[in-house]
Parts: sequence; structure tokens; C-alpha cells
Amino acid sequence: MNLDWIIKAADAEWVVKPQQEMQVDWIAAELGEVRPGCLYLELNPGTAEAAASKGAAAIISDHPPAECSVPCAVSSGAPYDTLCRIASWYRRQFHTRIVTIAGADGKTTVREMLYRILSEEQKTSRTRWELTGDLGVPETLLGLDADDRCAVVEMGFTTPGSFERLGKICRPSAAIITGIGSAHLGSFGDKETILKERMSLTRAMASTDPVILCADDPMLYNLAGDVSGDVLYYGIETPCDVNGKIVSQQRDMTVMDVSCYGKTTRIRLQMPGRGNCYNALAAFAAAVLMSVPETTIQRVLERFRALPGRLSLMTTSMGVTIIDDSWTSTPESVREAADYFAQFESKRKIAVLGEMEDLGTAAASAHRAAGRRIAQAGADMILVCGEHAAEVQEGAAPYSRTRVQIFQSPDAIGQYLRTDRRDGDVLLFKGGRKSRLETVIRYVYHDRDLKRAEPDVNS
Repeated sequence: MNLDWIIKAADAEWVVKPQQEMQVDWIAAELGEVRPGCLYLELNPGTAEAAASKGAAAIISDHPPAECSVPCAVSSGAPYDTLCRIASWYRRQFHTRIVTIAGADGKTTVREMLYRILSEEQKTSRTRWELTGDLGVPETLLGLDADDRCAVVEMGFTTPGSFERLGKICRPSAAIITGIGSAHLGSFGDKETILKERMSLTRAMASTDPVILCADDPMLYNLAGDVSGDVLYYGIETPCDVNGKIVSQQRDMTVMDVSCYGKTTRIRLQMPGRGNCYNALAAFAAAVLMSVPETTIQRVLERFRALPGRLSLMTTSMGVTIIDDSWTSTPESVREAADYFAQFESKRKIAVLGEMEDLGTAAASAHRAAGRRIAQAGADMILVCGEHAAEVQEGAAPYSRTRVQIFQSPDAIGQYLRTDRRDGDVLLFKGGRKSRLETVIRYVYHDRDLKRAEPDVNS
């Protein structure tokens, strides 16, 4: 892109002007992303000269640098606002159909499912794995190119008001909201506020753009009158546009019939859990709206495997079974994990629990409920760390079979497990991002010894 165009889009002015017209093919917002010839947007004060030394060809900052060895422009307002202005302008250069995904649980799985389905029919881009924070949406948009017919954009909470703002930047062609849930109660106070925040992204949509909602979430059902666009519902319990009926469930496979517009498609998901059925229904509904044939949707979903850290089943050479659900933890996903954990029988069942984050005043009761649910699932031991470990222990206390041990850190749990490994154990790892329980798994069981469990596709 012509650098002068970008500077204009950023509402910036040159303080050290380039001697000749320049083109850039990359914008870096962090030092680690700087590559030779790029434009660097200084989000972190004092990093401009370091970016120049790494090869940045020009810099945008919110203040004139003391010294700058490359062309430099100064923008009005906060640097993040400048990044969003550039991303919004760049998005308008394309006719790419953008599907945004928001919700409490399942966003990344739905994103990946839908991305793979749409990629079968046309060139599609998506939010990169590492882009789940404030930079996720603008950097995803800056990754678009002229060949992209579709883009699947995952939206995570940042601050109040961010969804409406990011919606205006994206200008979605469709939006999926997987549920309201309890995640981020600490930041937003109550579920009603979370609902308003998530639904605010639809304000940037045209009246003909569809909003895809889970009918089984009572806070989302009957919202059609509050949404300017068309509403398409998916669900299992509630009759709706895209209905799923679970035919059978096993540890590593779920068979579901999906009814949509008078046609029923049987899908054999190579994944466990009711939550993954909802994820598949959300992706199915969006793909149908994007005119993808049901046979293509079925084929892709039947190839799809659980993503790392999301009820991913692994085994070791010692016969140990590991349920890796360590990517995130909410009260709803704990219930899902506990129900799955209950299906396993073993001489010893161990649950490794980390903290559920950002629950505010609901944190204590949620952790007590987690201890109770895991104990009811047949846990012989619960190894727990975090601020609310005592509440987990309190919740499990009525169940004499379950012994709870409290640790100071996830590392301490890992050290304990290294000294107490037994053939045939079943272990559930469940915690929020700060717990990083995936590192405990790798510490206790070496990567080369971990094997993803293979489903019986003939059953």
C-alpha cells in the first residue's frame, strides 16, 4: 500500500517526511512483529527507535520522538485508536464477507470449524491463534487480501463498549453469538450488561445481515425484536431454524442429526461433549447462510478434531488417559468437563483444577460448585491451586470418596504428579489461561509420550 494513503487514513501528519513515495506491505504494532520495510505503529512508548533498528521503514507515534532515523508521523489520539482507524479504512478496500463470532464458550472452535468449511468453497481468512486480545480484530483485518472472499473473525471482550466499536470497524456480513454465560462477570457486573455488550456489535450491521443465536440460551431466545437484522436460531432443546438431535454419545464421538430447512443431515463428530454439538450447529447455520452445500459441511465437520486444550483426549504409553480442557475455564465449561469426566471408569481419577477468572462476586460460589460437580463425577483426587482453592475444597467436602489437595501453584501440582504416576490413571486438566495447565501436562508427560486418542469411526 502507498504509505501516504495509510498516513491519511490514520489521521496523522508527517514530522519527518520520506524523501520519496514509499510502499509498505506490513504494519507491525509490536516489536516482535517488525520486519524490514514495514510501517511500525508505536503502541508501547519508547519503542520507535528499536523498531527502526530492526528494519521498520517508517513509524507512526502519538508524540514527536526525541530522535528518529526513519520517516515518522504523529497521529491524534491514542495509538490503538490509530490502529483501528487504519484497519477500518483497509477493510473498506475489499468486498470480503466477514463473519464475526462472540460468546462465552466455543468461539475458537466455531471459528475454526467455519473457516475450514468456507475454505472448501472459496479463499477464506481467519483470526490467527495468538490474536485474541485487543489487537485481534484490527490485525486480522489488516491481513485481508484481494482474493479473500470471506473472513471469520473471533471477538473477545476487551473493555466496555469495545464490541460496538469493533463491529463498526469490521462491518460484519453476519454475526454469531454462541451464548452469554458467566465469563467476565467480574468486569461487567451482571449477565444483562454482558448481553447488551455482545449484542452491540450488531449495530454496525445492515438490516438484511443475519445474526445467528443459540436458541437454548434463555437470554438470547426471543431477541429477534431487539435486532435490526434477520435472526437465525440454532439449538438442541428448543425448536428452531437449525435443530440438532443427539443420536448417540461416546467418549470420542458424538452422532447428531441436523435438521435445516426441511432437510436432515447426520453428522458423526469425532469429538465428545454436548458443547461441541452446539459449536457444530453454529458453524452449520453460518455455512448454510453462506450458501455452502450440506454435503460439504458434513464432510468437513466429520473430519474436524477437538482443538488442543478443549476436551482433547490423549493417552500415554503407561495407559494414562488425559482429558485436556485447559484452554479456559468458566462455570458452564466446568459442568461440561465434569459430565465428560463422569463417563470414565478407572482405579484412580484425578482432576487438576486451576482458577476460573474474572467472575467477580460470583467467584466463591462458582468454585464451590466446581468442587461439587467434579466430586460428583467420581474424582478420587482433586489437585487445585489459585485464590479460590479453599472454596473448591469446601464444595467437594461432602463427598468422602474425593480427597482435595491445595497447592501454591500449577508448577507445584506438576512436581507432585511427577512423583505419583500410576498406570491406568484418568486425569482431567481444567483451568483458566493464567493457570497454564497445558505446561503441567507437558512437564509430567513428555510430548513424545502423548498420543491423541483416535475415535472409532466405524461405531
